[in-house]
Amino acid sequence: MDSSEKIQQFGSFYELRREIMRDRDTREMLACRYAVRFIMLNNFNEFRELARFMSNIGVAALDLEEVIEDGENDTWITKDMLRKTIEQLKFSTFVTPFSELVRFYDDDEFRGFFNEIMLLEDTSRPEKRIYLPLIGLQNRFTDFLNHFARAEESGPVWCYNTEPQRVEVFVARFKNFSLPRGEVQCQLDSLREWLRFWKVQAPQDRLVCTSRPVAAKYGHSKPDNIFNFTPVANAYEFLTRFVGLPFPFEQKPEEDELWHQLLLSIDKQSLTSFSFFEFVRRYFNKITLDATEVISLWGSSGSGKFERWLLSKYVMGAAFAERHPYMALCMEMVVDFSDSHLFVEQVASRLIYETDASRRTAYATERRQVMTDNADLFRAAISQESQNRFFERIREVFQKEGNLHAALELVSGVFDFERILLMGWLANYPDRKPLVETIHEAYPELEAYLTSRVPSHFRPENQWFVEYMKAYKVSKLRDKPTDGLKEALKTKNASSSDFYKWYFQFEETHDVLASICQNGVLEPDRIYWIDGLGAEHFSFILYLLEHKDTSLKVVRSQFTRSCLPTSTHHNRFDGEKVRKFGALDELGHNSHGYQYLYTLAEELRILEAIMSEILNACRQEKCTVAIVSDHGMSCLSRKAPSRKYEGKFEHEGRYIETDADANPDSDYLVHRNEADGKTYKIALTHSSLSKVPTHEVHGGCTPEEVIVPFLLLSNKDVASRVRQQVNLLQQEVLFSNPVVTVTVIPEPESVRLLCDGKSYEMSRDGILWTALLQDISEGAHAIEIQPKGAESTSTTIHVVGLSGSTDIESDFDL
Repeated sequence: MDSSEKIQQFGSFYELRREIMRDRDTREMLACRYAVRFIMLNNFNEFRELARFMSNIGVAALDLEEVIEDGENDTWITKDMLRKTIEQLKFSTFVTPFSELVRFYDDDEFRGFFNEIMLLEDTSRPEKRIYLPLIGLQNRFTDFLNHFARAEESGPVWCYNTEPQRVEVFVARFKNFSLPRGEVQCQLDSLREWLRFWKVQAPQDRLVCTSRPVAAKYGHSKPDNIFNFTPVANAYEFLTRFVGLPFPFEQKPEEDELWHQLLLSIDKQSLTSFSFFEFVRRYFNKITLDATEVISLWGSSGSGKFERWLLSKYVMGAAFAERHPYMALCMEMVVDFSDSHLFVEQVASRLIYETDASRRTAYATERRQVMTDNADLFRAAISQESQNRFFERIREVFQKEGNLHAALELVSGVFDFERILLMGWLANYPDRKPLVETIHEAYPELEAYLTSRVPSHFRPENQWFVEYMKAYKVSKLRDKPTDGLKEALKTKNASSSDFYKWYFQFEETHDVLASICQNGVLEPDRIYWIDGLGAEHFSFILYLLEHKDTSLKVVRSQFTRSCLPTSTHHNRFDGEKVRKFGALDELGHNSHGYQYLYTLAEELRILEAIMSEILNACRQEKCTVAIVSDHGMSCLSRKAPSRKYEGKFEHEGRYIETDADANPDSDYLVHRNEADGKTYKIALTHSSLSKVPTHEVHGGCTPEEVIVPFLLLSNKDVASRVRQQVNLLQQEVLFSNPVVTVTVIPEPESVRLLCDGKSYEMSRDGILWTALLQDISEGAHAIEIQPKGAESTSTTIHVVGLSGSTDIESDFDL
């Protein structure tokens, strides 16, 4: 028996109802033996009409969605669960919506289920009828009947063919979104909603179903007379076509996974005013996202592939790209968001290999700012091999183009090799303004080192030392002594008596420390001994104190002298409060010897690390600390011929132990150390007493070896009780040259002068601050001196004619 003989066709709904009534009342043996009746339909309108008819004739209803357990709305109903549910029915029942479940069974499940259910018997209830509507399943069910061996003896199959009703079902994996009605008429988010829909809302021409079981099994439903199941290909299509969200960029096939993660991350309750760029800012908890923050987030350990993908789309957005075109240009090259270094490398390298000079100029400032703001990230991300290539490329630009400015545009100041380049260029081209400007932006540490600043406790007669150290630092940068430095050393260290004359103008470090320790207000809680810290680094330390986040203020700063010989052994600091930092001195004694420029760069790095550690240690408590040193160091003995003297030399010939009756010489002085009672020949000049050194040395009598900085820092009340001392050098100034000169101790960052309603920014020259008054009249004038961050001092000056006092004559040696 084939399906055409088994299926009973009806031309009207009336005929179908009449047959249902006849079958209900019949007592034919075959009709009473098998309970299941199949009713094939093409239209959900007829389905609802049939449901009403069944209710009117007293047929119970089984809502299949009730088979799903509470709280498990999207749980699949297997064929075994469905079969058992039907087998357990005790009365005539209309099962709805039956076909909307079985259509998703695969072929084996479909045949297995109907094989079991077609011949369902309940001989104890011959009047029971189980009505199973099959909507749109004619082709599939007919094929089953053609292969069902016992079709002739099974229950009846009825078919009422009306106008087919086509339904477009978009199947998606993405749940819990409120979709706009323009694209679809309704959405079904679970299997329970799918099963209820056909009784409550159908028919609808277009709908979205995000039930996970339906999404997994919809492929088994073909062929189908009613439904056309179309999968929503990806999250991008779902977000743009169905949710209706705008995105300023297109989808790429390889980014499906990232779009899916984006969909899961979107706040489903705030879709009406959705903006991708606002979403990205909220995702990263940022009010704004500038270039520096983007690169920092990109390299953060908390950022993964998805986060970097979001950042890439944000950077490529028009608003960001207009402000940061170089970042957008670099981002175009990034295709692998799993690599945390790729974009960082692009930012660092893209400009290096740019051949268009105008583009280099256009992007240089943006690149440098981003890199300096995230220096640690770039140092970690860019390999030494890449840095070596950058180094050669920048040198190539300078050498081929002969244009220092072009090479400077490629310098960020982040990498060590760039600092070496800047120092080398400055040594050879000190008057190039673009170079000075680049150092200010890219290597401010070098600028701070080369700056000459005067401590708060300083005698004006020692101004020569400030000029000497300025010359020494220039000499160190050039790796040869300047003429001014050689002349100064020749004068100041011409003999033992000349040396002692200036040496004792400075207080000995241990004496200053002992005096302060006896002061109940100034006594330090901690003493930090930085081995090898010379006066050359005083300005750099002040820079670090001013530019790092610290509550410590400079209470006192001073240049002090080391004991002779200027070795660590003769200048130790002991006590429970003392902590020693030895890295700077260790660098000086490094087995590789002194390396021109590289050693200086490393000194600045070491000092910055030491100061950071000191400041961090003082961050959590109120404390007063002293920073002291045992000696400075000189790199210039390497450049001076040695003197050959007998005896056991120390510190590469900077001093030799000798007899008490030894005589001084122009090369050395003879000095008896008070602590150990021994007598030493100590080099007066850069020439050592036995061999030419290969390292930075100490032990001798040059100013850079002897004079060290002393600083007292505090975040206690003592810091606020220290006031700048303002001294007016002359109360009378000439009408023809009305220059006001003052000293301010401790040294402030800047000083302003107010006079007759005018404000003047005073210029610093050593320890002096000066201002030239404009349009001033003869007579007395009240002035106010305002050091930055301190109280003002008021005084009076007298502007006099030619008969008044003369200008101060400088008695500085340099």
